[in-house]
Amino acid sequence: MNDQIDVKEQERIKKIQKTVVGMYSKKPWPASRETNEEMGWRLHMLGVRKEDFVGKRVIELGCGTGEYALWYAANGAKEVVGVDLSDGSLEIANRKKKESKLENITFIKHDILKLDKEVFKDEYFDYAYSVGVLHHTGDPEKGFKNLCRVTKTGGVVIVSLYNAYSRFVLRIKQNICKILGGDDIDKRARIGRKLFPFFMYSMNKRYHESNYEAISYDVFGFPHESVHTAEEVLKWFDKNELEYTGAFGPLRLRDYFYAYSLPEYHAFKKTFSGFPIVQFISYMMNKVSGAYRYFVKDEIRKFPRPSWFSTLMIQLIWFIIGNRINCFTMAAIKKDKVT
Repeated sequence: MNDQIDVKEQERIKKIQKTVVGMYSKKPWPASRETNEEMGWRLHMLGVRKEDFVGKRVIELGCGTGEYALWYAANGAKEVVGVDLSDGSLEIANRKKKESKLENITFIKHDILKLDKEVFKDEYFDYAYSVGVLHHTGDPEKGFKNLCRVTKTGGVVIVSLYNAYSRFVLRIKQNICKILGGDDIDKRARIGRKLFPFFMYSMNKRYHESNYEAISYDVFGFPHESVHTAEEVLKWFDKNELEYTGAFGPLRLRDYFYAYSLPEYHAFKKTFSGFPIVQFISYMMNKVSGAYRYFVKDEIRKFPRPSWFSTLMIQLIWFIIGNRINCFTMAAIKKDKVT
């Protein structure tokens, strides 16, 4: 009976993988991300500092078109490996690598749910991350375990996933496109562009009006996605002996005052373009946070683990804000295993 269940599960994941990889090979995403504007603020609030990746081995599971991996390679990492299955995305990633003339980065075509231990050895990398990919795999927790396996004790693990609260309204729109478009990915993307022009406008502004059609595929044409909560990811951390260091967006209200007082915020705020409510809230938070910074001058290296109540309240706020916080990111340090 268990063997039958395993076979069915493998078939389910294989089907998901085939359609997801097929779509992102045809419509690579994002290809146009301005990485510099977001990394400073994001990493600071994850409890990450330059010494965590400068001169270190870094791996990205689900590298897509390679913007994040190339950023780490250009900003001091000793060795960077990007892993993905999409030929179309990897073609762009390798082209960008050639254009950048970086020699410390390699892109590999490989299944992130089946990392070969001969190729991806246990505890080899100092810094491992996956951004906006595991929720498309059909088994995100398995992918996360692989992320942890290849990370050294004392190394950094970062994961970014769709949030069940902030994604709620958008999923209603996505389901409408699925009902009208069926299994036809192209049709679902076209329907999304026609039915939800304001959302498309907002997302296109967020990506600096550079990839309109690809956005519709990523948002409305996608073959599969799962959504997750902060509480769920904290449980993953506990199962894999990880110690929480931070989140983006922050999971404690007080950490928002700290975040908006940081100079790195001013580069990131460009990504709020197209979301006027979020822009206004961010502007006000930045003004209020000036007073916070006057009294609290210390730099926070690692953030306290949020309580269940705090994570719930913050995610309810994300539900209200909605589309701009589709993905949330959490980071941790791999601890020594208890013997």
